[in-house]
Amino acid sequence: MLRKRLLRIVSILLAAAVVMACFTSCGDDKGKDRTTVTFRIMSWNEDFRNLVETYFIPRHSALMKNVRLEWVTDEINVYRSSVQRRLSEGEHIDLFLGNQQMAPFFAADENIAALSEIGITDSELACQFHFARILGSDGEGLQKGSAYSVEPGVLLYRADYAEKYLGITHQAEMEEKLSSWESFVSVARMLNKQSDGKIRMLPNSAELWKSVECSMYGLWLSDGRLSVSDSTLGQWLGTVRELESVKAFAGVKTLDDDWYTAIDSGVFCFYAAPWLCRSNSPDNAGVTTVFSSSKRSGASFGKFRTSLPPGGFIYGGNWLYCSKNSEHKNIAAEIIRAFTCDRNFMKLIALTEMRYVNNSKVCDELAGLNIPNPLFDGLDAFSVYNTAAAGLEFASPSVYDASISGLLFDQTKAYSKGEIDLSQASYNFRLNVWKKHEEITSEPRKGG
Repeated sequence: MLRKRLLRIVSILLAAAVVMACFTSCGDDKGKDRTTVTFRIMSWNEDFRNLVETYFIPRHSALMKNVRLEWVTDEINVYRSSVQRRLSEGEHIDLFLGNQQMAPFFAADENIAALSEIGITDSELACQFHFARILGSDGEGLQKGSAYSVEPGVLLYRADYAEKYLGITHQAEMEEKLSSWESFVSVARMLNKQSDGKIRMLPNSAELWKSVECSMYGLWLSDGRLSVSDSTLGQWLGTVRELESVKAFAGVKTLDDDWYTAIDSGVFCFYAAPWLCRSNSPDNAGVTTVFSSSKRSGASFGKFRTSLPPGGFIYGGNWLYCSKNSEHKNIAAEIIRAFTCDRNFMKLIALTEMRYVNNSKVCDELAGLNIPNPLFDGLDAFSVYNTAAAGLEFASPSVYDASISGLLFDQTKAYSKGEIDLSQASYNFRLNVWKKHEEITSEPRKGG
C-alpha cells in the first residue's frame, strides 16, 4: 500500500516537473521573442536621426520596443560609394538615405530592394510628387527610393532692388519678367544698366546650371549612347554667354561667406529651395537655417520674394532605401511608410519643422494655411513651392547625367569669353565625355 502511495507521489511530482519544464520552455521562447534586434541605419548627417528619435519612436513604441537602432555615418564625399560597397559585400545595413545626386545610382543597384518587395504598394505612394517617384525609380519604373523631403527649386529675388532699378512692385509682374530665358537676360541687362554695374543678376553661373541639369534629365543619352545635339548644347552655352555679356554674375561660390555678403548687398536673385527658405515663426521657433540664424540675418532679411525660374529644377531632397539583405524589412517598411506615406505623420513634420514633405495633399493643405515666412516679410512661400513642384516633369536620369552635365559646364568659361566657338566647344565636350565614358560614345571627329 505504501509502495503504491509512493509511486503515485513520484508520478505526480514527475508530471509537475514536466509541466514546469513546459512553462519554462514557453517562457524561454517568449524571451527569445523579446530579444532586442539591431536595426542599422546609414546616413551622412544627424538630420534623419533627429527626426526618427523626435517623431517616429514616440509614435511607434510597440514596434520599436525591442529594437536597438545603430547609426552608421560616412562623409558625404564618399558616402554613395561606401553604401554600395557595403551592400555588395553583404554588410548588415537595413535602411539608408540618399540624395538627389545619388538617386540614379541607388535606383540601378541590384542590392537595393524595390518598395514592393517590402510590402509598400503603389496606392500608398499615390500622393507622392511625380518627380520624386521618378528619381527613386530605375529605368523600368521600379521604385526603390521613397523621399520624405523634396526640394522644388525657386528663385529668391530682392523686392527692394526690383522696385528701385526695375520699377516693379508686384510679385506677379516680376514672375512674368523671369519666366523665360530671353526675358531673364533682359532683366539682367537692365539691372546692370540702371545700377551702373552695382547689381548682378546671380551669384555665379553654376547656380544657373541647376536648371540645365534637371531640364536634361534622361535626355543626354538615347539607347545608352550619347545623343545630345549641338543645338541643345548651343542653347545652354549661349544663355551663359549672354548673361556674361551683361555682367550678370558676381563670381562668388554658393554658400561661401562671400556669397552671403553678395546676397545681402549686390545680387538680385539666387537659386533656392524650401530647405534654404525655412525661417523662424511663432509656430516653429526652434527651426533655423542659414538665413534665419543670427549669424546670417543680414540687411537683406525680409526683403526677398519668390518666383519660378525659367527652367524648373530640384535643389536637394532625401530618399529612403532598404537593403535587399536586411533581415528586418518589416521595420524598414514601417519607417518608410511613416515618413513618406502617412499623411498625418508627414503633416506633423511639415508644420513643426517647416519642411516641404513628399505628399501633394499635405503640401496643398500647407499652402492653404498661408503660413508667414519672415524671410519674405511675412509672405507665404508654400504656394510657390507647390507651383514649382507641379511643373517638374522629366525622364528617369541615368548614372551618367551629372557627369555629362558637368563636362558641358566646363566649356562655359572659354565659350562665354569668345575664346572658342560652338563647334570647338562641342568637340571639346564630346572628347571629354569619350575620355571619361568610352562605353557611351565614340571618339569625336574634329570638323574641318
